Amino acid sequence: MALETMQVFKHLPAAKKAENSNCKQCGCPTCMAFALKLSKGNIEISKCPYVSEELLGIVTQANKIQQKTVVFDNVKIGGETVFSRHEKTFINPTGIFVSLDSNDKEKLDKIYNFEIESVGKTFKIDGVFLTSEDKNIENELKNNGYAVIYEKDLSLLQEVKEDNIYNMIEKIDFIRKKSIIERDEKYSNPVFSHLKEQNPYSLCAKMTALISRCASLIIVDLIDEAVLTTNIILRQNIFTDPEKPLQVESKLYEFNNPDENAHVFLTTNFALTYFAVANELSTIKNGSYLVITPSEGMSVLTAWSAEKITAQIAAKVVNGSEELKKIKNKKIILPGLLADLKEELNAELPEWEIVIGPCEAYKLPDFVKNGY
Repeated sequence: MALETMQVFKHLPAAKKAENSNCKQCGCPTCMAFALKLSKGNIEISKCPYVSEELLGIVTQANKIQQKTVVFDNVKIGGETVFSRHEKTFINPTGIFVSLDSNDKEKLDKIYNFEIESVGKTFKIDGVFLTSEDKNIENELKNNGYAVIYEKDLSLLQEVKEDNIYNMIEKIDFIRKKSIIERDEKYSNPVFSHLKEQNPYSLCAKMTALISRCASLIIVDLIDEAVLTTNIILRQNIFTDPEKPLQVESKLYEFNNPDENAHVFLTTNFALTYFAVANELSTIKNGSYLVITPSEGMSVLTAWSAEKITAQIAAKVVNGSEELKKIKNKKIILPGLLADLKEELNAELPEWEIVIGPCEAYKLPDFVKNGY
């Protein structure tokens, strides 16, 4: 754990009311000021001439690297400083690599063709573990944004060998406790596992276990779209800041080539709300616009309760769009949960008719079909 100011101060002369209290020889006005700077890493412990052996040992232990950071091209792994996500945001997501023989063109095409979108971000395989050295394929992969590693690169990591899930979890937990909590430098290298499993169900279970236990790198032999998608989304959920809700950019989104007769919908920028609505709008043949308001990633009802979506906020986004000025059908469909906002929004947007839509996104296609 990081040093705390009071943890340092209690070992200094001023805390013990000893001689040389607040002597200023370190350049700080008081021992407390020195403790504050030391805990933040803004001063060297050697600046204090009266440091006890006990404090020196505490600081030395605290300054040990818990987990090394390793960089493979554009992929950074390791570098974690906490055991559990609730303590602090995890830093570097688990790298997902696919093994490849440079002569396997079919598998290479599968690597290039795999791409998914989740919460407004596009994901692909992070990198490739080349089983045979081929500079042409290596350069091609790197030019396409993939990291490339060879067997020799794995010496920078420590391996959790493929086994049953229980043994894998037990081993990775042991290593993580040794490195993060005990700061044992013998276990400070990031952890990897090479999964040669060909059964997609077993592979998915093992990948899930490793990502949930924060393995730094996973190499798989099998390219299975469902398995990779499942684990990339799991990884995304684990390696996000728990204090920041998932959100999409506040702007105007288009579906199915909207024109001047397009439907116009409005909601908040909470990622789950956006994707629920977007999924339904993509099924409506006539084009649609979706106005997303800046609501700090809050859901519709939460944003309304916290006044993060107001008539003024919504009107500003609508009035700022050049595309919406071309719309002939001047109707904006609000989520049913924002019915109380209708009157205020009418006042802010007098040229628009405000329509209250359904509370649930799945009802939108029928709502449109029936002429709202």
